Amino acid sequence: IGRFLGKGRRVRAAGVLPGYYNELLSWALHRYIADEGWTAYKTLGYAAPEPKFADVHTDYNKVENLLVDGQLLLTKGDDRFIVTIDTGNGWRASVHMEGLAKTEKLCQGFIAGVTAMAKENNFYRGKKLEFGGRIRFLDVPVRAWGSVVLAPTVKADVIANTTAFLGKRELWGEYGIPCKRGIILAGEPGTGKTVICKALMVEAEGITCITTSAYAAAANDYITELYELAQDLSPSIVFIEDIDLIGEDREESGYSRGPALISLLAVLDGIEEKKQIVTVATTNCLDKLDKALGERPSRFDRVIKLSRPSLEGRRELINLICQKIPVDEPERDYLSRRTDGFTPAEVQEVLYSLVIDCPDQISVSTAPGFRRDDIDRAISRVNGKSGRRAGFNIGSGHNGSKADFPGNHKTN
Repeated sequence: IGRFLGKGRRVRAAGVLPGYYNELLSWALHRYIADEGWTAYKTLGYAAPEPKFADVHTDYNKVENLLVDGQLLLTKGDDRFIVTIDTGNGWRASVHMEGLAKTEKLCQGFIAGVTAMAKENNFYRGKKLEFGGRIRFLDVPVRAWGSVVLAPTVKADVIANTTAFLGKRELWGEYGIPCKRGIILAGEPGTGKTVICKALMVEAEGITCITTSAYAAAANDYITELYELAQDLSPSIVFIEDIDLIGEDREESGYSRGPALISLLAVLDGIEEKKQIVTVATTNCLDKLDKALGERPSRFDRVIKLSRPSLEGRRELINLICQKIPVDEPERDYLSRRTDGFTPAEVQEVLYSLVIDCPDQISVSTAPGFRRDDIDRAISRVNGKSGRRAGFNIGSGHNGSKADFPGNHKTN
């Protein structure tokens, strides 16, 4: 390096981004070098004897193999520089430039150009992402609202407080309404919470959608970094599934969830207000949530309770699934009535079981298709032959009781 730069006083400049932007910084460095006509004379190792290259995902299906840890010997005209990229540190990603004193302005301009390239061309903005300390593009299956069986009032409530809310950001400013929102989807497993989240991701055109990692959520800095990322990529929707894992009542948990919960409370409604962010959380155990979450508007403003579907709801769901699975109309009606008290996930599994257990029945040459005893057998397989309620019951002494689940919903 000394021979390459030559003799004389050296100057340095540095640019730093959060650690989760390590791949973005690597991409920005290579793009800036190419765009500005710099020439790479040689590549050296930095943290290791050899330079480290990695596949950098710049979109859902786009990958570039780039230097992520090493040093580049660059030239531009008669001037020579050493550029070091270091993305191996978990809490920050950095790029440094070193040259002789006469090149000080070029060094500073280079670093400013690389960081500006990263910020202005942030390829994560408006995308569907998973954040677990690092960012990963999500390949979300197409699950539009048309494929989700939901009471119209529930659907309207969800949309009004998420995608439609972010679509009217200027209007809320005129009325002095903070441009942030939080909703909790509460209900038993299988009532549609995750399906609603998937539909929202598909419909959230131009909005960054970030799903969280249950494994990383309890880490000290995770929640803070999550919302820093959401703020930088706003407008954003943050999805926190099973929020009770970090938001359990502090007295019930013996304050074991304290740090993560306190961080969540702070980012939702702390001194430094986050804007243009909607948080969608799900829980199977609403009564287990800390009161500061479940009973405090401006953190979570709306609680939407999802119930097991009514007869009409089950008919709609069965008809939707049967667009691909051939079941005659009388048998569909029979299935709708026999699945009283079932969740949407349980109804779906009955139909899938019909196909898996009786594949010959769906042959195009077979008519009339599934029989009622086939349906009864599928229901029996799904609910473990323990009565009318579906689910996987352990032990013959466990009896499930059918509860009254209306087809509407409640909001708090």
